[in-house]
Amino acid sequence: MTAFEPSGDALGSMAAKGIKEIDSTINVVGLGGSLMESAGVNLLAHTTKEAAMGVGAITEIKRIKRLVDVVGKWIASNKPDVVVAVDSPAANWPVCKIAKKHGCNVVHLAAPQLWAWAPWRIKKMKRLSDHVMCLLPFEPDWFESRGMPATFIGHPAMVKQEVKDLNLPNGEPNIVLLPGSRKSEIKKNLPLQQAILSRICLEHPTTEAVIACRAEDVERVKPYANDLQIIADELPTVLGWGDLALSVSGTVSLHVMNAGTPMIGMYKVNPLSMLGSKIMLTTPYRLLPNLIAGKQIVPEFIPCGNISYKIADNALDLLSDNEIMTKMRKELLAYSQEYKNHSPSVEAAECILKFAE
Repeated sequence: MTAFEPSGDALGSMAAKGIKEIDSTINVVGLGGSLMESAGVNLLAHTTKEAAMGVGAITEIKRIKRLVDVVGKWIASNKPDVVVAVDSPAANWPVCKIAKKHGCNVVHLAAPQLWAWAPWRIKKMKRLSDHVMCLLPFEPDWFESRGMPATFIGHPAMVKQEVKDLNLPNGEPNIVLLPGSRKSEIKKNLPLQQAILSRICLEHPTTEAVIACRAEDVERVKPYANDLQIIADELPTVLGWGDLALSVSGTVSLHVMNAGTPMIGMYKVNPLSMLGSKIMLTTPYRLLPNLIAGKQIVPEFIPCGNISYKIADNALDLLSDNEIMTKMRKELLAYSQEYKNHSPSVEAAECILKFAE
């Protein structure tokens, strides 16, 4: 099981727990972080801390090459029954190639988003893979229609989680800031969200706000927190408290969707990255709830530059219109129902073990 990023560590741990629940004697080895390790994966190397720091491109290439060498030597010596490429397609393609060279079955968790930016790579995927586990409900049709066997397994972000009493302050409104996890994205997006919040506070002096993140991201968030309270590892509770979430794109937007909290999606990048995104990305939407719905139910500014004024205007319009906010809540919860009857941990484990037989 090869995970190169914090998001992959979470997915890998989910699948590993499911496998161990089915048969605790199965040996799961791989690359990952503390979550996979706590789920019973014997790690060949810890991969997530450096990834979360957002190192430079050259350093990242060297990091990936070193890790691929480590896992490649292990595959050559041990010939595992199945290799699970977790997230990070660019890093995992070389692993898949090595696995196929040694006669291993290869399963992806989760589907590389080829439908968004690189549909031509489906040929490479079919050559190097046996199956793909999809986290978005529209993905299996896309892959199957191109000859790549696929299964929708649900998503761990869409599993209902416990809401606690954290005694958070009650404002009118309550705003949740969700700045991401990588150092580079926090550095760009949290100041943008703070600027939007400042404008909201001018119009609504009774506003309360908190920043929500994972515990391992707290130190990266602190320099940009501006004395706002940082709540770690309590996202369901914070989203239940919030009236509006200012969220970066990615998996966190599914957590917001699952809670039915109205949101605005954003992702600030530099001008060169924005130009590249406009050329490469082929979908009409970028935010996952909009992709799942097949229409815009949430305002999104992805990618964007320094347009806090424009996003703030949008936020103020939402906060002043209860009818639109209620409609967004209902639609988010309605489209969440596509995940209702799925248990991603169990389904991922069953799919992996099918290819390990």
